[in-house]
Amino acid sequence: MTTPSSRLPLEPEISFDDSGLILGKAFHDSYFSRDNGLEETRKVFLEGCGLPEAWQSQSHFILAELGFGTGLNVLATWNLWRKTRQPGQILHFITTEAFLMTAEHAGKAHAHWPELADLSGQLLARWPVRAFGNQRIWFEDDGFCLTVLVGPALRSLQAMDFKADAWFLDGFAPSRNADMWSPELLQEVARLCAPGARLATYSVAGAVRRGLEACGFSVSRQPGFGSKRQRLEAVWPGERESAPAKPASVLVIGGGIAGAAASFAFARRGVRVELLDGDPCGQSKASHNPVALVMPRLDRGDTREARFFRAAYLCATSLYEGVDRESFIQTQVQELPGDDRDRVRLDDLGQNPPLPPELLSRLDTGGLLHRTGGLVYPDRLLPSLTRNATRHPVTAAALRYQSGQWQALNEAGDVLAEAEVCVVASGTQLDRFVKLDTELEGRAGQISLAQINGVLPETALAGGPYAASFHSQLLFGATFDPWDLSRSEKPAVLASGHQRNLDSLSSIAPELSDRINLATAFGRSSVRVAAKDRLPIAGAASPKASQEGPGFFVLGALGSRGFTTAHWLAEHVASLAFGEPSPLERDVSAAVSAKRFEERRHRGQTPRQP
Repeated sequence: MTTPSSRLPLEPEISFDDSGLILGKAFHDSYFSRDNGLEETRKVFLEGCGLPEAWQSQSHFILAELGFGTGLNVLATWNLWRKTRQPGQILHFITTEAFLMTAEHAGKAHAHWPELADLSGQLLARWPVRAFGNQRIWFEDDGFCLTVLVGPALRSLQAMDFKADAWFLDGFAPSRNADMWSPELLQEVARLCAPGARLATYSVAGAVRRGLEACGFSVSRQPGFGSKRQRLEAVWPGERESAPAKPASVLVIGGGIAGAAASFAFARRGVRVELLDGDPCGQSKASHNPVALVMPRLDRGDTREARFFRAAYLCATSLYEGVDRESFIQTQVQELPGDDRDRVRLDDLGQNPPLPPELLSRLDTGGLLHRTGGLVYPDRLLPSLTRNATRHPVTAAALRYQSGQWQALNEAGDVLAEAEVCVVASGTQLDRFVKLDTELEGRAGQISLAQINGVLPETALAGGPYAASFHSQLLFGATFDPWDLSRSEKPAVLASGHQRNLDSLSSIAPELSDRINLATAFGRSSVRVAAKDRLPIAGAASPKASQEGPGFFVLGALGSRGFTTAHWLAEHVASLAFGEPSPLERDVSAAVSAKRFEERRHRGQTPRQP
């Protein structure tokens, strides 16, 4: 488990023998068979789970694994999937890893099999980050989605809810790594099995066989591979069910970062996206500021909030690097302390970082350097994310469910667009369409741009206020004032707002703020919406319309961190809509649920204020 003295997963001790076989020193065992690791994977795991036949009639298939290791099983499965996949099919591969090796070591191991070189190169280029939590990596062209749960396997699985159609048990030998074969862990494997799921492992140890039988599996010995005479296959009770047909279309209400992220998440699954945006030129939405800062929110404790914000940051930066390189500039971000409390927190995180050195380091002057943080340009990013959507530059006045379709209506009751699934991502207008059982809070935020004397900073700065170079000026801000969401007008840009932004910036960067020529300042003001507990809202919801219907979701209340959190949440929403495994842990999913407010009231609880 993570402790205050260990915020990063341990790196494995790796060595290679004279033949190039990769060895794990801690467990005195090799990562795969000396006889031929790839052929072992094909014989033990792929054949043992009845693949590819088992996935051929499924719209999506969920395969889970204990022991990511070098990623060899991922590559072998992906290779078989690529050869046998039917159009539109999606494979989810979920794997656990407590000791994540480097991409360099994995690449050296992969070199034994040149036939996998193409897939190896793609995987190594997107190799998971050594940080506790869940990471999802999409390879859209092949309909292949890899989710890596980084951390102790038992804890990782206990936090998740999915139903796997097949399981690979591929930890180090039970005699060398008993934790990976414990009764408690096998019980979690059983809990996460779909009816009729098949399980395969190279191990025939008596404790493993008895443990699986005790959980309810039907276990049989089968001929082994290479020097191992036998292997195990197991079947979970029940009849395998066909996955339901996936939705063919989605209606997204709202064209800010929440709506754009939702459009992207659904489009990567081959769904027709109908996007309604009544503010196509971004005259009022906060998502159309000139630039947006992307950096992680790092907490000292191992809380659900800490895990959510860290995972969301890794998701966002990975996506931005691949979608459109002109939309995201990795300037790096200096997180600076504004007071003694900040200084203590940042110093602690610098000494025991939750992200590896290639992402996070300490500043000599105090504070943290987020090496993969930077600036998003919304006017470039939002069109890129929605390029596969059909855009409707109109405002929905109402929604209704009729004849299996969600329909967006104008004031006259005419149908503007319709689809099987509806995602409301309408920012300040969320509660117009969704029963949220809470009061959303509006916040007016003014940003400032001004000339400065001297050189502009090379990196972005943050620490409550923020500042970044924007062309030949400094962009800084932002105010965060209460705003009544029922008001129809925009908040005004005020000279007093520029002064407040300057005063705020002086708390973290006094030398920079002293060089700002406030007489040249101009700005932009917009409204953000947040929930009282400062967590976003994402998941299944109930419509305000008189007619209920299935497939209704909400994504919003992103506050000031929308460009960092929207994509992780959109992946969660799309997964729920498709009946796929969500990347979110169970407690994080509950924390962002639209129904959390009503549930708290029933328990007599009030929202936690951050």
